[in-house]
Amino acid sequence: MSDEVYREIKIQDDGNVRIVQIKRENPLNPLTIDVLHEVEQAIRESGKVVVLRGSDRAFSAGADINNFLTMDDRAAYHFSDLGQNVMNSIATYEKPVIAAVHGYALGGGFELALACDFRISDVNTKYGFPEVGLGIMPGFGGTQRIIDLAGPSYGKYLALTGRVIDEKEALSHGIVNMVSENYLEEAIKLARDLAEKPAVSVRYIKEVMTYTRREGYEMEKEKFALTFRTKDAKEGLTAFKEKRKPVFKGE
Repeated sequence: MSDEVYREIKIQDDGNVRIVQIKRENPLNPLTIDVLHEVEQAIRESGKVVVLRGSDRAFSAGADINNFLTMDDRAAYHFSDLGQNVMNSIATYEKPVIAAVHGYALGGGFELALACDFRISDVNTKYGFPEVGLGIMPGFGGTQRIIDLAGPSYGKYLALTGRVIDEKEALSHGIVNMVSENYLEEAIKLARDLAEKPAVSVRYIKEVMTYTRREGYEMEKEKFALTFRTKDAKEGLTAFKEKRKPVFKGE
């Protein structure tokens, strides 16, 4: 097994399977555009079926909130646009990508898992879109992909309430494909099985089944950006930093 270390991720090639691990100094693996670009590059350049995993504590607990504190609406739109481009690149990669999810998959981390073809979950794992509690909203395509997996009603429920769910509820709504204490081994096992399938058939199947609502994705970027004009966003993000409950005024 070869081992190549990037700045923010770790790569292991095992035959026709590549394991990409997000492994930052912060064990909750906050996402930045640089991290996402490294993940994207490691996946697309591999030519292999990919297993994407996180650290010992978390798949990813979301974007680095500190970066949001100084972000205006134009910067927010650019951030969302870059993030969506990476997620769409992963979603349309010609071979399957399997998320081996452990600990937390929240916000942008949840959206990253949703961009993968399959999600194999550890026990005691948390999923959700907490953005509404910060006065903002998902911006990496999560509002669209959650509908494909869980349907409009439950998707809206998660995005609008900001509720964090466990792996059992995620499984019951089709958000994850399997729950196992041996989640990483199961993800690698699935990857090896998929790697033995005919490559052209796999590519064509993925291509015709990866449906994109272009209008919905564009609207998500625009509305994500507009939330950064609101006083509620400033209040929500500041409250998060100060570890207090935000007081929203609808402004």
